[in-house]
Amino acid sequence: MKQIFYYLTLCLFLITYPAKAEFSESEEQQIQHIIEKYLSQNPELLFDLIVNYSNQKSEDAKQIAMSMTYDSEGDGTMGNPDASFIIYEYSDYNCGYCKRLFNTLQTLISEDDDLLIVVKEFPILAKSSVLAAKAALAAEEQGRFAEYHNALMTSVGGITQDSLQSIATMVGLDLSLYNEAISSNRFDKILQRNMNAGRAIGIEGTPALLIGEQIIPGAIGLEEIKALIKAERENS
Repeated sequence: MKQIFYYLTLCLFLITYPAKAEFSESEEQQIQHIIEKYLSQNPELLFDLIVNYSNQKSEDAKQIAMSMTYDSEGDGTMGNPDASFIIYEYSDYNCGYCKRLFNTLQTLISEDDDLLIVVKEFPILAKSSVLAAKAALAAEEQGRFAEYHNALMTSVGGITQDSLQSIATMVGLDLSLYNEAISSNRFDKILQRNMNAGRAIGIEGTPALLIGEQIIPGAIGLEEIKALIKAERENS
């Protein structure tokens, strides 16, 4: 059956792209007649062929979407930069569930020294979310993302330009470089890339984790994350 399916697929390809095949017109007509006759007798094969084509297209689209997330230039990170296992976290600083998940992830990287968390800034909840995301990326430029991210995730009260600058001072950022960075538009490309990537893989809210090729929405627990990591490592 697999051989027949392969033969039909090949024949359909050759007819669709006749310039690539060295068949005479009469030979092409004979092949087409064979295919039409066989499919009329076995209509389920046409359905299988269509489903297989559709699934392949869906898989291709999924891989393209995943590659957008894997593009992490400029993103902040936590954990071991040389780790063999990477988790991607879509996060918003105004998200209470993100703050809950932050504590879980801190415990996780303290227990697993072969793990890197890439934070995909995904500021969707408020205008101040965008300000905070840019501030965190400015800290990343100075090599202090983890400290800034930690302080912002554990802070209380609303996010304002003053509160963000206070955190920048607290973690020891060069304020002239920091202010220049957040007043520029150079982080817009990173934020737009992350928004496009998140939407492409179906993320609608924060937090969301990408573990292997599994998208995990919400602030799941530590043991659940550990189980997912273990399963991915065993399958790799």
